[in-house]
Amino acid sequence: MPDDELPSHYERLRRQAEHQLRRGVQPRLHDAAVAEDLSYELQVYRVELDLQQETLQLTATELEVEREHYQALYEHAPVAYFSLDPQGEIVDVNLAGLKLLQFQRRQLLLRRFSQFIVPPQRGAFAALLHEGSSASPHLFTVTRWNGEQVEVQLQVFTLPGITPERTQCLLTLTDITPLVQAQAQLAQLNVTLEDRVTEGTRHLRELNVRLHHQALHDYLTGLPNRAGFAEELQRALVYLRQDQQAFAVLFCDIDRFKAINDALGHSGGDEVLIELSRRLQAVTRPTDQIARLGGDEFAMLLHDVTDLPMVSAVIARLEAAVQAPCSVAGHELYLNLSTGVLLVNEGYEQPEEIMRDVDLALYQAKQAGRAMSRVFQPAMRDVSKDRLGLEAQLHHVLEREELVVHYQPVVSLATRQVVGLEALVRWQHPQRGLLLPEAFIPLAEEHHLVGAIDRWVLQEVGRQVARWQRQRRGTQKLWMNVNVSAQDLTQVAAVTAHLRALAFPAPWQVMVELTERVLMHRTDADPSALEGLRQAQVQLVVDDFGMGFSSLSRLHRLPVSVLKVDRSFVAALEEDIELVRAMVSMGRALGMVMVAEGIETEAQYHRLVEIGVEAGQGWLFAPALPADQVNAYLPHSRKRRRSIDRP
Repeated sequence: MPDDELPSHYERLRRQAEHQLRRGVQPRLHDAAVAEDLSYELQVYRVELDLQQETLQLTATELEVEREHYQALYEHAPVAYFSLDPQGEIVDVNLAGLKLLQFQRRQLLLRRFSQFIVPPQRGAFAALLHEGSSASPHLFTVTRWNGEQVEVQLQVFTLPGITPERTQCLLTLTDITPLVQAQAQLAQLNVTLEDRVTEGTRHLRELNVRLHHQALHDYLTGLPNRAGFAEELQRALVYLRQDQQAFAVLFCDIDRFKAINDALGHSGGDEVLIELSRRLQAVTRPTDQIARLGGDEFAMLLHDVTDLPMVSAVIARLEAAVQAPCSVAGHELYLNLSTGVLLVNEGYEQPEEIMRDVDLALYQAKQAGRAMSRVFQPAMRDVSKDRLGLEAQLHHVLEREELVVHYQPVVSLATRQVVGLEALVRWQHPQRGLLLPEAFIPLAEEHHLVGAIDRWVLQEVGRQVARWQRQRRGTQKLWMNVNVSAQDLTQVAAVTAHLRALAFPAPWQVMVELTERVLMHRTDADPSALEGLRQAQVQLVVDDFGMGFSSLSRLHRLPVSVLKVDRSFVAALEEDIELVRAMVSMGRALGMVMVAEGIETEAQYHRLVEIGVEAGQGWLFAPALPADQVNAYLPHSRKRRRSIDRP
């Protein structure tokens, strides 16, 4: 029988057999042809079953190989995979998932994945699971084994099962923490850039506010004194009324003369004053009068000077003459003048009125910074009255609780981690807003209020340190530099004794920060000053290092731990790099920590690291901040620590 007729033949035989069985007819097994056909059919079916079994076995093997292939892809995929059952429990996880959460596989299986989502986001995660597959990833924060939090992109895929109970959910997680950190750093960079632009002028003023002048005597120069200059003014007023002969009056102060006088001694300061008087006379006409009013203040009476261009020409000649190097006691000095200008025509009756107004102009010039000049304006009288009002209000600043303390982080330049803070007092004036120390500390010194302000600052810093320590419970040692306005080492010793009595909690190391000027005061005549410092056991920080001429032997005798390179050197780092390098070498040779102030750029930062400066502070890292904004910068804080690293 042909092969193509076999199926129909078998079907016909099957139908006959089924028909006979339904009729109750027993098979005719004696019919040899039928028996042979049935036997053959059974053999065919048997072969078919064997072939099907082989095919099924081959398919099962191929499926197992393919399953192992996909399992390997799942296990070694760079993206974290988590398979969840309908209850949200983890039934499988790949190696990337284990690495992301930093758990072992047995620690994750059958645990609800939602417990690794930070609590505020668990509701959103549950809603996402309920919705099923998501078209796009969502941002979540997950918690690792060690408590560290990482930002991830999470996407949900539903994997249908044979029954609803066997349906699974596949989560894919991608760690985007580096991207989030980079975005935060970029945002901080933009904020810092904007702050630099808006605060540039203020920084320049801070750099230049160091006007120290000491009163000397008229006999030194042979120039007219204040009384003699008043007589010249009286005669000039007479000429003005008679002949309409206008004139100009200039008051000049040497910028930072007190620092020069302190560094070189009175004899050196006298040499500077004599040299300046010579230069002033060299650039003025014989008909002009020059006087020394006292200390480092000089006055000039310029006849027939009727407008500002003529005054500007005189000031230009003065600046050119004064800024030439001045060699005194083996030191090369560069001098600058602050100048007040008054054009006198009508409206003045007495010399005292003229000197009052030109003195106001000089005051405004000094407030503006070094090497500045200001022309008198009537509105300056109101400014003077305002200053008197500020002096009166300063007497009540403590009882009215208007002082606040801001803190600027000090950063290790090696790690860019915060190693300390500098406490800086501010006056929250009810009308004028937040005032910086230079706006009221000089007034407090004049009225003998600075001691009470220093004590208040120390107590407030002590209270704040205690609060921070309770919050952070860290063990890393931190500096707390407290600025004091003491005028000499005896006062510093008294302040440090008060500081020691406050008992700051460990691991805080509180240090007193003072200017290099204080070190210029001789302590040999009062040995109790040095002894007081030693007994107080409080370390000193020398601020503005390099702006004076510190005695190395005196530095070595004092309990000085830190030297701060003045911000003016940091601002001109490329020009003064060798000078700063020498200062750093000298400080480190004395066993002192070198700190740089006013770091504003990455270039300055890298240069300072290169020459061996250990720590620094400035707008590159953080400005002076209110206490409630500082906690995020402290190591081991309970709050998430704010990064100050730069790209």
